[in-house]
Amino acid sequence: MLRRLLVTLGAAAVVLTTVAPVAAAAGPKVMVVGDSISQGHEGDYTWRYRLAEHFGRTGAGVDFVGPWSGTDVLPAAYPAGWPEVSNPPSRTGAYRPGIGFDNQHLAQWGWQMHQAKDVIEAHVRIHSPDYLLVELGFNDLGWGVNGPAGVLNDLKWFIANARTAKPAIRVVVANVVHRTPLGVSPTLPQIISSYNSLLAGEIANISTAASPVVLADIDTPYDENRDTYDGLHPNVRGEHVIAKAFSDVLSTRFSLGGGYGAIPTSLPANLTPGPPATISATPVGDKVKVSWSHVFGAGAYQFFQRDATTGQAFAPAMLPIGADSWISDLLPAGHRMEFYVRTMRGESHISAASPVAGTTVAPLPELRNLVLTTDPARPYSVTLKWDPVPGADDYHVYAASGCGDLPAPLGDYKLQQWGLGTRTTWTQEYVFGGCANYIVVGSRYGGESKWPWAGARAWPYENNYGHLLARNRYLDTAPDDGDRRSETSVSPSTDRGIVVARGFIRNKDWFTDLIGDHRGFDNNPYASSKIGVAWDTKTGEIGVYVHQSCVIGGSNLPSPWVAGCRDAHPIQFVGNALAYGDTDATPVNYVSVLKLSDGSLVVSVSAVNSWSNFVGRIHGKLTLRPSGDTYAATLTADKFPAWEIYRYPRTAVLGSIIQESYTIGTRDQTSIDDLKAGYSFCSSPATENKSGEVNPMTC
Repeated sequence: MLRRLLVTLGAAAVVLTTVAPVAAAAGPKVMVVGDSISQGHEGDYTWRYRLAEHFGRTGAGVDFVGPWSGTDVLPAAYPAGWPEVSNPPSRTGAYRPGIGFDNQHLAQWGWQMHQAKDVIEAHVRIHSPDYLLVELGFNDLGWGVNGPAGVLNDLKWFIANARTAKPAIRVVVANVVHRTPLGVSPTLPQIISSYNSLLAGEIANISTAASPVVLADIDTPYDENRDTYDGLHPNVRGEHVIAKAFSDVLSTRFSLGGGYGAIPTSLPANLTPGPPATISATPVGDKVKVSWSHVFGAGAYQFFQRDATTGQAFAPAMLPIGADSWISDLLPAGHRMEFYVRTMRGESHISAASPVAGTTVAPLPELRNLVLTTDPARPYSVTLKWDPVPGADDYHVYAASGCGDLPAPLGDYKLQQWGLGTRTTWTQEYVFGGCANYIVVGSRYGGESKWPWAGARAWPYENNYGHLLARNRYLDTAPDDGDRRSETSVSPSTDRGIVVARGFIRNKDWFTDLIGDHRGFDNNPYASSKIGVAWDTKTGEIGVYVHQSCVIGGSNLPSPWVAGCRDAHPIQFVGNALAYGDTDATPVNYVSVLKLSDGSLVVSVSAVNSWSNFVGRIHGKLTLRPSGDTYAATLTADKFPAWEIYRYPRTAVLGSIIQESYTIGTRDQTSIDDLKAGYSFCSSPATENKSGEVNPMTC
């Protein structure tokens, strides 16, 4: 039958047990063959009892036969593998207290005509009934096992097989009752009506003189709203309705028993079972087994649970429970869960609540080995990795700001990411505002593993402001008024940022202060110089920048110097800039660039002052050789002016300083008289100066 919910719809095979034939009685033998409507549930009177009671009153002396004697009763627990594995048939349930009758039968909850036809011959041979009272077909139609024509065909096979065992057997076949509407099966009423119509029209063709078959119309008098406790199964009145329908046919067609008479107006109360007296909750792995004391007559239980850890309200399970226990799963790890149940007797009765039982779900192990990494190639990002947590189905990543000496308070952490499944790594992008603090915990159905006492901290990289300034000055923006800028390129290299090399007149005395760049060593990419060369190692772009020449002062300036500024001369890329010596009066700044096979870059310059070349050209040859994440530099150049070589990484540690620059090497100047006095050869120190300060070269 379409019985209480949570009983699977799979067909339950009937297993024949070895039962000794019942000793012949003086009266006729009757075997009721049916489904749940005929078997009944624990606490029912059943229509079989009402029919036996009627025969007793009329002295019919009927002997009810069959392999089973009990009603259906809820099991203590669902079988292992449920719902793929169905509940085994239950035939040991008791009847309404205080009654006793000849209760043998062949009726089983969930049975179908399609199943019964294959076993009826054996049961008829064993029990040798004179009459079969057949109430089957609802489950065939309701579960879609067969349509009306198919059920009728199965009925014909059922009767034929029964006749094989006992050719003169008499059969009373009930039609199928309607039930209250089911949203999942809106066409069921029409299907039942169609079958009942086919059955009524065919019953005479199935009947024979030796083995008569007659129809018991139980559907017409059966009111599913009045005569059931759940829309289908008979209540105390419905039991009388079905018994009367069979009794009247047996009386009128076979003279068995007298007329049933009117259905009593005074009836026992329908069963209203109370709640379970006790309930317990026991962790089983990551689940909880909830068990309660059996309630006599219970048809199912409403099951309620709540997450007490989060203060959640009790909520019912989607479906009632058809057993005296339930394995609750998908529970949050480490949370306290609470449970209670209400007893159901169909849709007409739901009891008060049982006591509440609670327990803590098995927690997850603590997450181990959280490692944070930052990558200069991925600014504003932090990658987190951790060891798997056994039993976790997800991970929760929390983050907090705060870069002080003390750890960030746990209350400051906010959830950043979930839904990672079994992944044990995650990268957070767009991390701004200095450092970032992280806590990662395992999760199972929302319940988290234990939090550590403090989070882990990372300093992401950001786009280096110094790198941006260097690109702006040498590559991306137009030169200032009076200055010159030009570009060329070589093949791309490993990204070591931008390297800037500049020759400039450093303030050392009154004269260099008048004609120079009015500064000392300075890692600002915009600082003035006589000539500067920038190399973006990632892209291969090379930019050359020449500032205008300015002189300050008054009448004390030596000839031919005059206060004021003159525009920088043009820039020209040539094969060998050093070929243009001090005697070359051409107003051009010559630059040559060569990329070597080992990744080194050689830059040569022959720069000229915008005022006059009488003091000579600025010559220099710089070689940058890859060395780890930086370069080793050698400089062959005039002793005057000064030179400085800086590297600006593409990214810098977030929030460290406003710009990050490393000094590869610095070389101081002598006097302007040495501009024509020959070259010096210098090499950079073994390590960069990470503070962007002076890093003297060895000459």
